[in-house]
Amino acid sequence: MYANLDREINSNGMSWRSVSLAIGMPESTFRNKITNGDFSIGEAFAIKERVFPKYELEYLFDKSA
Repeated sequence: MYANLDREINSNGMSWRSVSLAIGMPESTFRNKITNGDFSIGEAFAIKERVFPKYELEYLFDKSA
Protein backbone atom coordinates (compact mmCIF):
# COMPACT_ATOMS: atom_id res chain seq x y z
CA MET A 1 0.00 0.00 0.00
CA TYR A 2 1.06 3.55 -0.63
CA ALA A 3 0.73 4.79 2.95
CA ASN A 4 1.96 8.34 2.26
CA LEU A 5 -0.46 8.80 -0.62
CA ASP A 6 -3.34 7.51 1.50
CA ARG A 7 -2.27 9.74 4.42
CA GLU A 8 -2.20 12.85 2.21
CA ILE A 9 -5.56 12.04 0.66
CA ASN A 10 -7.09 11.81 4.12
CA SER A 11 -5.29 14.79 5.65
CA ASN A 12 -6.38 16.98 2.74
CA GLY A 13 -10.04 16.04 3.27
CA MET A 14 -10.20 14.05 0.06
CA SER A 15 -11.48 10.59 -0.72
CA TRP A 16 -10.20 7.83 -2.95
CA ARG A 17 -13.23 8.56 -5.14
CA SER A 18 -12.33 12.24 -5.58
CA VAL A 19 -8.75 11.39 -6.53
CA SER A 20 -9.86 8.68 -8.93
CA LEU A 21 -12.23 11.13 -10.62
CA ALA A 22 -9.45 13.74 -10.87
CA ILE A 23 -7.28 11.34 -12.86
CA GLY A 24 -10.10 9.73 -14.85
CA MET A 25 -9.88 6.28 -13.29
CA PRO A 26 -12.74 4.16 -11.95
CA GLU A 27 -12.82 4.22 -8.16
CA SER A 28 -12.61 0.41 -7.95
CA THR A 29 -9.43 0.45 -10.06
CA PHE A 30 -7.92 3.22 -7.93
CA ARG A 31 -8.82 1.32 -4.76
CA ASN A 32 -7.10 -1.79 -6.09
CA LYS A 33 -4.00 0.10 -7.19
CA ILE A 34 -3.52 2.06 -3.96
CA THR A 35 -3.99 -1.09 -1.90
CA ASN A 36 -1.77 -3.34 -4.01
CA GLY A 37 0.79 -0.69 -4.93
CA ASP A 38 0.75 -0.99 -8.68
CA PHE A 39 0.22 2.43 -10.27
CA SER A 40 1.94 2.90 -13.62
CA ILE A 41 4.43 5.75 -13.89
CA GLY A 42 1.92 7.69 -15.99
CA GLU A 43 -0.78 7.26 -13.36
CA ALA A 44 1.64 8.33 -10.64
CA PHE A 45 2.55 11.48 -12.57
CA ALA A 46 -1.15 12.24 -13.13
CA ILE A 47 -1.86 11.99 -9.40
CA LYS A 48 1.12 14.17 -8.57
CA GLU A 49 0.39 16.81 -11.22
CA ARG A 50 -3.41 17.01 -10.87
CA VAL A 51 -3.91 16.35 -7.16
CA PHE A 52 -0.67 16.77 -5.19
CA PRO A 53 1.68 19.06 -7.13
CA LYS A 54 3.50 20.20 -3.98
CA TYR A 55 4.65 16.68 -3.07
CA GLU A 56 7.50 14.67 -4.56
CA LEU A 57 6.71 11.43 -6.39
CA GLU A 58 9.22 9.62 -4.20
CA TYR A 59 7.29 10.61 -1.09
CA LEU A 60 3.79 9.89 -2.39
CA PHE A 61 4.69 6.49 -3.83
CA ASP A 62 7.14 5.22 -1.22
CA LYS A 63 6.18 1.61 -0.51
CA SER A 64 8.38 1.38 2.57
CA ALA A 65 6.40 3.97 4.55
